[in-house]
Amino acid sequence: MKFAKIAGFGDNSSKLVVPPSFMRKRNLWLLIGLLIVVALIGTTIFLRAKGAPEAARLLPESDAVIYLNLKPLRTAFHFGDKPVNHEPEYEEFVRQTGFQFERDLDEAAVAVHPAEVAESGGSVEAQRRFSEIFIGRFDHDKLTHYLHKISTSVDRYHDHEIFLVPHEGRPVRVSVLSMDTVAVSNTSNAKNIQSMIDGFHKMATPFAGNSLLRAHYRDVPIGSSAWAISKLSAPDGQAATLPLPGGISFAMPAGTVTVASLRYLGSIQFKAEAFTPSEAAAEQLTNSATNFLRLFRAVEISVDPKGPDHDVKRLFDSIRVEQVHDRTVLSAEMPLGFIAKILKDAPAEAAAPAAPPAKSKNNRGVAEARRKR
Repeated sequence: MKFAKIAGFGDNSSKLVVPPSFMRKRNLWLLIGLLIVVALIGTTIFLRAKGAPEAARLLPESDAVIYLNLKPLRTAFHFGDKPVNHEPEYEEFVRQTGFQFERDLDEAAVAVHPAEVAESGGSVEAQRRFSEIFIGRFDHDKLTHYLHKISTSVDRYHDHEIFLVPHEGRPVRVSVLSMDTVAVSNTSNAKNIQSMIDGFHKMATPFAGNSLLRAHYRDVPIGSSAWAISKLSAPDGQAATLPLPGGISFAMPAGTVTVASLRYLGSIQFKAEAFTPSEAAAEQLTNSATNFLRLFRAVEISVDPKGPDHDVKRLFDSIRVEQVHDRTVLSAEMPLGFIAKILKDAPAEAAAPAAPPAKSKNNRGVAEARRKR
């Protein structure tokens, strides 16, 4: 009976009375718990916003990291919406896999590795190697069936299949990581694709990625749809050479890290920052870039005396080169009309698939006969 009265049962005159101070403390602890949960959620969202895109975080160690988000570009210019004619080999790839790069690829991240020696066209030469992450809309069954058909062997690593497809004198390894993510690497070392598979299982870490990405992704402007971070290596501390279109090369101070980006702010803003080892190196690089730009403009005027296209002229007139402490900064504004003309004049066929379709024995015989002739 005493227990019933203490617990509040039985006699109504003996109900348990909760002190007001206890209620205040309970509400306080509930409020503190709610604030902690909100803070954790907010911190997670902030870190993921500040962290590099997932595709880039999967890449292995490399000399450069390149990232491209195709979704804004596809929305702005509607490329991939209209049917186009492709090369027969690529058309066959699309038919067998159901995947079309210009229509189905949303994001691409590329790691640029040091050169490796390989046989190409009957000659032996050193060529850069690459590891890639592709995110898009894949038909998992069709793609896996296609890879089984063209591969010479299939390994397993952490429950993922790694397809080995020899292509142009080098091994290409492909692994389907999920329904929307594919990893590819053409390096001779299988550790690079294994590293991407390992990274896929640690995706929740917002600041993961190779050392170059971790050190310099903070220098990529917020909202950039395409960007590249590179640290070109050169022997014995010599100046590294930056290759440019048209066979032109540009010398960079040894140890320079370059961060280039594109983002849309009414027009497409291009920015490239070269982080040099010292202010003196930045001054020298800024002067060289300024002189190079003057020479380039003079050559363009002499080649086209009628004057450049309006959008091209706007692009070149907007180019600025300046020194900011130990950095050389180049900026430019790319009109939408300029981008539209590039896409319009681009070849109809998309980039070649990572691996060619399997050849029949008869086709191999014809190829052998052609080589002998």
